Order: sequence, then structure tokens, then C-alpha cells
Amino acid sequence: MIAPGTAAPRLHGQPVFGLPYDLAAARARGPVLVAFWSALSNAGTLRNLASLTGAWPRADAEAGGIVAVTRSPLEAARDFVPRHHVLFPVLVDESGTFFDAWGVGRASGLAAALVRARPEPLRRALSVLRNGQPLPEAHADQLPAAFLVGRDGAVVKAWHGQGVDDVIPMESTWGAAA
Repeated sequence: MIAPGTAAPRLHGQPVFGLPYDLAAARARGPVLVAFWSALSNAGTLRNLASLTGAWPRADAEAGGIVAVTRSPLEAARDFVPRHHVLFPVLVDESGTFFDAWGVGRASGLAAALVRARPEPLRRALSVLRNGQPLPEAHADQLPAAFLVGRDGAVVKAWHGQGVDDVIPMESTWGAAA
């Protein structure tokens, strides 16, 4: 797990929409919040999106901004981003390379078994309720996490979710940027 004070791993790529993203360039403007999301069809991801969207104006105007990373398929992300009016870059990491480099884990135990055991009709129904259509999903047991990376490239604050529906504590996480 990445802890405060350690150097942030490299993060770069082509967002779902927009110009190529590079964390090193973004943090030159100030601290950057790096959010790792659970599956896009997950209710916790929608709550995290709402929280990040609320912080976006300040993060964009006063700092290096926000970037989100998901393991959901590119097809799902291309539907999700415009449907939910996501204003910040979203990187797709289907292989899990960035999740592994940043030490973001997957749910384990009974909760993870239940998430993985959901029958496909139930998954599709939940996705329709949350997104208006069924999104192709993978990695339903991926945990969320968030890291505030300082201008110098060191992690200032780290938060690791314990369950797939956990929501980033934006007050304390973004508050560390001050």
C-alpha cells in the first residue's frame, strides 16, 4: 500500500475523452487528487463521482485537479463519462497496472464472495437502474482508493476503501491540500 510520504507511481494515459494525461504535468499546477474507482456500475462509484464533482471547481482552479482511474471496460467508460457529465479526466486501466502500482486492492472475504456471486440478471438490472442501460463490467470486487499527490510528487494523503461501496472522505482527503 502506498502511504503518505512515499513517491507517487507514474500515472499517464489517454483519458476516455480529452487530451493525454500525465500526473507529473498536472501536479506542476498544484496538488492532484487521484481517485481509483470500483466498477462503474457500482453504487459507491456514483457516490464518489458526486463527491469528486463537488470538489472539482476548487481542485481545477486552485490546484492540479482530479483524475479518476477505473478497471471497467473502455466501452463502459465511454458511456459513463458523458452520461454522468464527468468533468475531470478518467483513465481506463483494464489490465490493473496502475491499480497494482498504487497498491489498490480487491475486496476479500464474504463481501467479495457476495459481489462476485451476483447472478448476471441481477447485475444487469442494477446497472440499468444506476446507469440507464446495462454496462459491460469486470472487476466488480475492485476496491476504491484515493491519493492526494503534492507538487513534489510525494503522496500527502492516502485512503484505501475497505468495501466496494465505500466513499472517499473528501473533507479530510482534499483538506490535506491546504
